[in-house]
Amino acid sequence: MHMDSSSGDAYKVEAYVLEEIFSEWGDPPSMSEVDKNANSATTSKETPCFSTSMNAEGTKPEVSTNSTIGNVSSATTSIDTPSTSTATNDDEPEQEAYTTSSTRRGGAEESKDDDQCLSPLERFRPGYLWVTDLTRQNWCEQQLYYSFTIPTIAEENPVMTAGTDYHLARELATHDIVKVDVQSSEDIWAVKMLNLHSAVCTFLHGGIVAREVPVFGAPFKEDILIVGLIDELRFDPSNYTIDLIELKTRLSSTMPSRSQRKQHNFQVSVYKTLFDDLVQGKVSKQFMASTLKINLHKELGDSIRGHAEKQFVVIKSLNDLMDIIFHKIQTLTCISQVFIEYVHQESKQTIGHMEVEYDAVKVSDLYKKYVKFWRGNRRADGVDIEDAWKCQRCDFNSICEWRKKKSAECEQRNKKNAKIK
Repeated sequence: MHMDSSSGDAYKVEAYVLEEIFSEWGDPPSMSEVDKNANSATTSKETPCFSTSMNAEGTKPEVSTNSTIGNVSSATTSIDTPSTSTATNDDEPEQEAYTTSSTRRGGAEESKDDDQCLSPLERFRPGYLWVTDLTRQNWCEQQLYYSFTIPTIAEENPVMTAGTDYHLARELATHDIVKVDVQSSEDIWAVKMLNLHSAVCTFLHGGIVAREVPVFGAPFKEDILIVGLIDELRFDPSNYTIDLIELKTRLSSTMPSRSQRKQHNFQVSVYKTLFDDLVQGKVSKQFMASTLKINLHKELGDSIRGHAEKQFVVIKSLNDLMDIIFHKIQTLTCISQVFIEYVHQESKQTIGHMEVEYDAVKVSDLYKKYVKFWRGNRRADGVDIEDAWKCQRCDFNSICEWRKKKSAECEQRNKKNAKIK
């Protein structure tokens, strides 16, 4: 996406997170979702993004945000988001390998018995979820569970790396980089909020495109915080409409399979739900503070407040910043249309566009089903019989209890049918 240079020079903000923060967030994931560009997310002149990456020793993450002169960009962090890639191989889910089988708290491993008493939300996540977690559930919930509980070796996926590079190349055409220090969880979320503020101001000041837009909320009244990062929003001032566009790169030059389309459709539907809830004033800052265990009134770091002032936002605390953002975003409109663009990795040519019909009831029902797993109200489910082909490409197929259970059920049915004949 190419931006009008008349909007002013854009720059990306990088920040370094202190190691002590990890004790309250758990072990940081290997790369950034939120999200999409892992180690090097950037944004358009009108919008921005926030990401982090591990250094060579794998200990200190680097938090980065993109921002616009006059506006600060959208934010996501690897402390907040697991690694994902919008690159898709044929008939394979978008996901990464997790290498840990237990949650760390305060730097010490919880005992196995203690872990069993916790819900998946408490065991595997810091009390909230990323949209990526839900889309991986959509592909295979049993596989998701095994990825948390069975140690695996994380290997670089060339397909996903190429997709990340393509995203980055499109974004770097419009960004420079600056640095901002963050010293607390409140600072991290302030960067994310400033980046959302940038996207909102882009539209309020006549801009038409915002990229890497952070969204968050507790959809469908389920009281679980969900965090995501929208690829692109496009604003039509004449009709006062906003469209959502999700970019997916593919190894082949064909459109994705039914299962992948289903996964992608659910992903963008959750994004729309989160954004619309922000516009409709359904997100509570008190709820977020309670979930994230942050102090809304804690004074933000000098670097964060100084950067905000450059963007014409005078704040002392996260509470001040969220009041400003929530007020401004509620002057916008809900997302009108949702599209997914598929691009061939090698040729960089667009394979096709797909409009997604948003079905609130369908998305709500599926979301509430997934939430029951995270709360520990039910065990993980595997794929339906028509999607059993996914098992052939799964790293856990040899030990999958769901697969063994379904195989035994099939064998019993065959024996029963044989007796009837």
